[in-house]
Amino acid sequence: MRGLRLVGAVGLMAVVGAAGALWKTQRAVKRALTLPAGQDRPLQFVARAVAATTPRRWGGTGIDGVALVAGELVAAGASGVFMREGGLDAGLPTLRASALASWRGRLVTALESGGFFRRVDGRWEEARSGWGTLHVRTLAETASGELLIGAREGLFRSGWGASRLERLDTHPVRCIAMGAGFLIAGGEQGLWRIEGIAVRRLETPDPWIESVGLVDDTLFAVSATGLARGPADGELTAVRGGEDALLGIAVGDRFVTLSESGGTLRRFDTAGHFTEEALPSPGRRVFAVAGVLVADTRDGLRRRDRSGWVEALPRPNSLPWPTAHVGALALLGEALVAGRFDGGLASAPVGTEQLAWRAVEGSAAWGVNALLGAGGTLYVASLRGAARYDGQRLQPIDGPGAAFSLASTPEGVAIGYGQGVLLPGERLLSAFHGLPANQATALASGTSLFVGTPSGLGAIRARRVEWRVVPGEGKLPNPWVTALWNGPDGLYVGTYGGGVARRDEAGRFVPFVETEGMKVSAGGLAPAGDELFLGTEGRGLFRLSKDRQRFESVAVTLPSPFLTALLAAPGALYVGTDEGVARLPLAEPGR
Repeated sequence: MRGLRLVGAVGLMAVVGAAGALWKTQRAVKRALTLPAGQDRPLQFVARAVAATTPRRWGGTGIDGVALVAGELVAAGASGVFMREGGLDAGLPTLRASALASWRGRLVTALESGGFFRRVDGRWEEARSGWGTLHVRTLAETASGELLIGAREGLFRSGWGASRLERLDTHPVRCIAMGAGFLIAGGEQGLWRIEGIAVRRLETPDPWIESVGLVDDTLFAVSATGLARGPADGELTAVRGGEDALLGIAVGDRFVTLSESGGTLRRFDTAGHFTEEALPSPGRRVFAVAGVLVADTRDGLRRRDRSGWVEALPRPNSLPWPTAHVGALALLGEALVAGRFDGGLASAPVGTEQLAWRAVEGSAAWGVNALLGAGGTLYVASLRGAARYDGQRLQPIDGPGAAFSLASTPEGVAIGYGQGVLLPGERLLSAFHGLPANQATALASGTSLFVGTPSGLGAIRARRVEWRVVPGEGKLPNPWVTALWNGPDGLYVGTYGGGVARRDEAGRFVPFVETEGMKVSAGGLAPAGDELFLGTEGRGLFRLSKDRQRFESVAVTLPSPFLTALLAAPGALYVGTDEGVARLPLAEPGR
């Protein structure tokens, strides 16, 4: 009996142990299906301080996200985050937003330069996680109130109040669609279905996925080759009529695409049939807000109602369509002129607090590298060559190709080309004549004409090369010269990756050690009275100390820390960036 009782006890223990093991296994499986091991890291939201003053800023026209919060429409894009009553970007580190969503009734946005933020009690909180800075392209809220974050670094998920940020997939994400128990994510490396820990690729005609949407059980995706459709767990094939689709969005029982020209919308049903509609002006993106179709057009943000296309939100005053990446700034009379890195010229009268920008007509300038006002005329150096602008007409100047720099000399304007420096009087000097290289990336005038190149520094006097400094000599902190300014205490030389050095009267180069490693912007040295400002790529704005021995950081909120142009004007310093223009009062520009 005792042996039977012992066997029974052992059997009972085995049953209990098996049941416990099964319970643990089930719990482990359940956890594995919802949170892959090693795929979550700490997350916290930190309140951002709001600067006492923020300089006036002008971004671009593009809108990359819209959301409805407390019945009010909010938009985000090249001019920051804004609503009908005004801007909401105070406290954000940069201007251009890449995505926007409502999360539990609160705004959450992401910035083009990286990071995402939520708005609580009128202030922004920055998300900080063990994943580092995320470059977010899309945000979405799930039916259960979780936030999905599609980024260059993968697909992430966060619960409201959660202290961990989960990564669901490692492939880059540009778009998200949500189904019953699964997610669809698309990006540069294809279209993926995520179901628990299972991640499976869905076949598409092209791997680059720009947009995705679910209509009932049919999955639509826009790739580089146009629109495709298919089952949410199978292969997608091209849709007739969707060949010119640029992007799209699911709205109600249709998937709406925008054509490459931006002028046509097509509404596709699940069978692939479509109807067509022309937008009132060319569009850039389309959105769905509470089942309503919204389009970002050249004439502003529009929504579709029964009467047609009506204004959804007034656009903030901004640089003209379509880009706010500034390459150069200059004054022409009472107008501020901005040359765009990937466009032409834009101008605005400077006599008002809020600049009213307009595009300058003409195709002679595109991809602007430098601007120079001389003799009542604005000279332009661009990838299309050199040009003149008198405030009315933009006319090309004959030259040997793309132009990169400009300088005034006693004889006239010198133009730096990719093939050398064109002096007044039509003499072209190049590496053949003794310059360190052909391309003249920077020019400055003084007793000599100083020429910066990607391979060093040279000086021209009496129409011949007087001296040069080349990489092997080790005099420059970096041989790639991007900015020059000839001051009373020497020639200041800005380099791409080596910071700034000063050449004294004896010809010695003394580096500013605090600028070591800095990438100085083209034209990134600008005098203002007795001060000298320095613009850098990624490190923001600096100013030469009063004793002229070091450069000090200027603490000011700019559209971006990637500075591309500086211009001193009466009472103000204008700062061009890859995300727009800022105006700083010179009396107190940030300190």
